[in-house]
Amino acid sequence: MRNGDHVRRRTYPPRMTAIHVDRDGAITTVWLAREAKRNALDGDLMRAFAAALDAVADDPTCRVVVIRGKGPAFSSGIDHALLLEVFQATQRTPFLHLLHQLQETFHRMARLQKPVIAALHGVCVGMALELALAADIRIATADCVMGLPEIAFGLVPDVGGTTRLIRAVGESRARELILTGRLVKAKTAIGYGLVHDVVADDAALDAMVKTRADALAVHPPLAMGLAKTLCGLSADTAAATSFRIEGLVQQTLIAQPELAAQLGKAVAFIKAQIASAE
Repeated sequence: MRNGDHVRRRTYPPRMTAIHVDRDGAITTVWLAREAKRNALDGDLMRAFAAALDAVADDPTCRVVVIRGKGPAFSSGIDHALLLEVFQATQRTPFLHLLHQLQETFHRMARLQKPVIAALHGVCVGMALELALAADIRIATADCVMGLPEIAFGLVPDVGGTTRLIRAVGESRARELILTGRLVKAKTAIGYGLVHDVVADDAALDAMVKTRADALAVHPPLAMGLAKTLCGLSADTAAATSFRIEGLVQQTLIAQPELAAQLGKAVAFIKAQIASAE
């Protein structure tokens, strides 16, 4: 499935050069598709990625989004051509304006009212990891190498990497990884909380992504979207305010007419989880 071959998968919408978007039922897979460049993130890819996120945001039949990379790597990070483009553009445009445009692309994914899974393999470094950190769930093959080596260039992770890494692994571990630029394999990263699941190989990655996506797709979409928003707000809000936001979100959900019909499914879900809990 790494190369997008799946008998039930159809292209949606029309293929873009740097990004392929495929649908499989309620699950949309957004593929980074610069295989010859190890899916390095250049300007065209970033613009196509933003457009793809906007398309799935407007699609009510899409319940879950999966981000993947074609070929031997998820992504090698920022394309040096894009880095040079940013450097040159700062001669006429304030750097912070250019940076905010890049950050906004990943903010789109974080704000998406659907769960997002990042499926990582091979390499996921620099801006590629910043992309993955904007996802809700990260699954990686055990040998996937990841990290934020920007310090080696005399730079810092600035497309959300510092902010999101601290929230994912804690300030102390984030400080160590950012200051050293150390790269680690996923089998180490899971102990830091950087990824949520580690699998043995590509076939296992395909299977785990499907299992996770199918499990997410069955939950009520409004509750899923508001739960994702609530988690994001709570991470950046004082506890007293967060408690009030919880109540406001619940007030919206409890008023939904289909809530009563969901009761039987919810009880069955809980019983199945109890029986299979590890």
